[in-house]
Amino acid sequence: MKRLICKQRGVTQLEFSLIALAVILVLFLIIEFAIYFFSVQMVNEVTRRAARLATVCYIADRDDIPNLPAVSDLYPSGFSASNLQIDYLDENGAAVNVSGFLSTPPADQATLNSQFVQIKYVRARAVNYTFQFFVLAALINAVGSTPAFETILPAESLGILRPEGTNVITDC
Repeated sequence: MKRLICKQRGVTQLEFSLIALAVILVLFLIIEFAIYFFSVQMVNEVTRRAARLATVCYIADRDDIPNLPAVSDLYPSGFSASNLQIDYLDENGAAVNVSGFLSTPPADQATLNSQFVQIKYVRARAVNYTFQFFVLAALINAVGSTPAFETILPAESLGILRPEGTNVITDC
């Protein structure tokens, strides 16, 4: 009987080590997926806020929206201003060329008014964003692809104040 116990010596520590390793790995994976789902929700919130700001801000400020603290403070790990794209759409969902609003000096008033009238929706979307896992990347080189997030809202003032009876465009 004593010989049997001697042969079993150290097996308990080995079993504990294997089980502890598996439990710790599962805990880290749970944390990793929680961070991934948090990041996905934050990307969704970033597109929502950017679209909301784009509906009420002047069109020439489109490229400034991704850097505003109201939007950029929400960026998850690995997300940057270059991953956020803002477009202005017509009633059919096609992109409207807003280069006249963005040029300096601005294009003639008639061109600006014709472009402004075409804009019915604003779209903010996340492009080229992938989530980099930490634990899974060390084990199997995993990269989390995120769904295509976009938020489309009806255009509101687009930052333009139009006094009644005039076509004057004033930056708000």
